[in-house]
Amino acid sequence: MNMRRLALDPAKTDAVLISHCHPDHYADAEMLIEGMTKGGFKHTGTLVGSVTALDGGNGFSPAVSGYHQSITSSVVRAVPGNSFEIKGMGIDVTPTSHSDPTGVGFRFHTSNGIISYVGDTEKSDSIVPAHRGCRVLILNLTRPLGSRVPKHLCTEDAAEIALAIKPEVVLLTHLGMKLVHEGVKRQEEHIERVSGCRTLAAEDLMTVQVGKTIRTARSKGRDIIEDTGPVDLDR
Repeated sequence: MNMRRLALDPAKTDAVLISHCHPDHYADAEMLIEGMTKGGFKHTGTLVGSVTALDGGNGFSPAVSGYHQSITSSVVRAVPGNSFEIKGMGIDVTPTSHSDPTGVGFRFHTSNGIISYVGDTEKSDSIVPAHRGCRVLILNLTRPLGSRVPKHLCTEDAAEIALAIKPEVVLLTHLGMKLVHEGVKRQEEHIERVSGCRTLAAEDLMTVQVGKTIRTARSKGRDIIEDTGPVDLDR
């Protein structure tokens, strides 16, 4: 339903990427593969997944059935340090430190700069070098200030990562319930204050367009970054 509201057609999908083998990250993968392959009648599109997501292991069953893997045109096992292309766009596989030990992040080389998706992870020495140079940094932020737990990012960690990478925009997603209850705006403001980077939390049906400027759309638009600094049209 939400894809329809955003005018996104699953049949026009080029690839499905799965960062790790936890159901909140793969639950709709097989449905998207059905759309991408026209119900399996056209062997088209690429499936990318962590080793555990595709093969199981470490106590996990595969996230995608053998049948659904077989109806795509190609399957890529995402291992940190590897790179591949989809429709001419380069994608790097980046490391994580998470409870699925084969989990990964992704770094997308678009015509308008690099977009980095860090994935589910705790702060580790490998994160910053893997994502330096990105224009947009997408962080999965599950824990608020003062609430660090293993294998996930808290607000303090996110601020330190953003400060070290210095993207134009930090987008926060995968927000945990404790974080929501304690106030998303407070976490945004802390990360922006510490890092100096424009920081926004994702919302349902929010889209982001990356061009000369980086623009989000909700009910209104926001020009986030210009040479002279951020301009927020919603305020």
